[in-house]
Amino acid sequence: MSNSFVKNLVIILLFVPQVSLGQNQNQAPVEISKSKKLKKQKTRLKASTKVIKPITVNFNNYSHVALVTIKNLNSSSKGWYGIYQERLSASPLKILNPFDVDEKKAIYDREFLKNIHNPKYLYLEYYRSNGSKNDPPETKLTKIVVRDFKNKILYSVEHTNFSMEETLSPFINF
Repeated sequence: MSNSFVKNLVIILLFVPQVSLGQNQNQAPVEISKSKKLKKQKTRLKASTKVIKPITVNFNNYSHVALVTIKNLNSSSKGWYGIYQERLSASPLKILNPFDVDEKKAIYDREFLKNIHNPKYLYLEYYRSNGSKNDPPETKLTKIVVRDFKNKILYSVEHTNFSMEETLSPFINF
């Protein structure tokens, strides 16, 4: 064997154990942190949907969604309207937030948009609350009602333990 081959072999043999040792040292903490995360994860609560009135219209025939009522955990603040407007921003429909339309009016009457009767508007009522005393503590109930300008219900659904994104998807993915 040549001297250069032996030198290269020695260098490789010296380097390989260090790399392996370094990898083993890094693997143990990763495994520990993963097991800690698994212990902290909560079990998923039972999710269900009750469709009271299925979607009976093509949302493509409308131009706007007016946020008429947004009640999240008994709060109906300007901030919640902003959050729902942001979460609906991927919708092909324009989102009407009463605080953006007329902030002074919205301060006194958050639901004033329902009085704007436009055949191209959908009127969204969104209620999110905690479950009853008989439900697990983290249970969330969501009720959504969508009306047309004549106050006719076009869509109504009740969700249990679904995320905000999941409950709003019919207004984004149609």
